[in-house]
Amino acid sequence: MTSTDNPALNLSGSIEVAKGDATYEKILDAGLALFTEFGLRRTTMEDVAARAGVGRATAYRRFGDKHQLIQAVIVRECQRQLQLIEDHLKQFATPQETLLEAFVMAVTRAHSHPLLVRLLSSEPEDILPTLTLGWAPFLALFRNHMAAQIRKGEASGYIKLHSADQLAELLLRLMQSLLLSPEGLFNPSDEASIRELARHYLLPWLARKE
Repeated sequence: MTSTDNPALNLSGSIEVAKGDATYEKILDAGLALFTEFGLRRTTMEDVAARAGVGRATAYRRFGDKHQLIQAVIVRECQRQLQLIEDHLKQFATPQETLLEAFVMAVTRAHSHPLLVRLLSSEPEDILPTLTLGWAPFLALFRNHMAAQIRKGEASGYIKLHSADQLAELLLRLMQSLLLSPEGLFNPSDEASIRELARHYLLPWLARKE
């Protein structure tokens, strides 16, 4: 597999699900661990290869350079978090509750994610471009997922009709703002605060009038 074969690195438009072999996953695991422990600048591809127990050439065959590895690590973490949220949401009865809980979980889990915490505190100049100017492909990934949930709620009659894609993007842009500017009345480190925001201000956007 060459770097151009890596489906996780299609960042010009949308992000696709990464499928890799065991070596590919080992390199991603090593990258995640080292980026979290030492940051992006202090971690080299050679470090990642050594932590993964593979040769330097093998690491470069799977990922053409460190930038591509960083992007792939972030993509996989997004996918993992989506799956964890989906598993958690199975316990909720209505689409309204499910969507509000998805928003709360997305904000609070992203805010406390070890890699994001590390990079925002020690290397904001490196990660902020990805979370702002480079946000579009990640926005598309989460927007598609959330819009699908909104459409299910609309079809069942629990959520009033919207442009599902626009509403999903609005919620995600709110989440982005909370993550990048956490200090305020609604703090993503306080789950109760984010839940209050969702109940008092987001629920009216969703609830159908009787």
